[in-house]
Amino acid sequence: MKFYYQSCLYYWKLTLTVTLMTTAFLIGCSQKTSMPESSQSTSLTGTITEIDDHGNAVTDLVIAPFTERSWKLGDTLEAAFATGQKIEIKYVENYGDVPEGDYLGRFSTSTQRFKIAINMGNIAKTLELKSGTKVVLQKVDSSSAD
Repeated sequence: MKFYYQSCLYYWKLTLTVTLMTTAFLIGCSQKTSMPESSQSTSLTGTITEIDDHGNAVTDLVIAPFTERSWKLGDTLEAAFATGQKIEIKYVENYGDVPEGDYLGRFSTSTQRFKIAINMGNIAKTLELKSGTKVVLQKVDSSSAD
């Protein structure tokens, strides 16, 4: 009889331990999965894949991450290059949406890739950008842009 009670006690302890460990694991997993979402919404990293014939920096970035971050046409973005340079660009549909000489970012109608450019200028020569350079985009708070 004594053996029976000891074995029941053992199984109760085992059940309690497994339940506590599973709960702790699930809580830990839920906290880990929520953290990248907040960091993902603040910046976007890409690479310049080519410099086109007009000196625009063509990146590997597509529109989906922009939409996920609720970035829209007219937003001001900061582009920080691996070279250490930082510029503010206006996210626009067409080159003419910003004054001549201003920095801009837009999606190419043919490749659907994000381009960083200067209206009527050559950003690759101006900033000495090359294919393979990393770029980090971040939305500029509208209150700090004024």
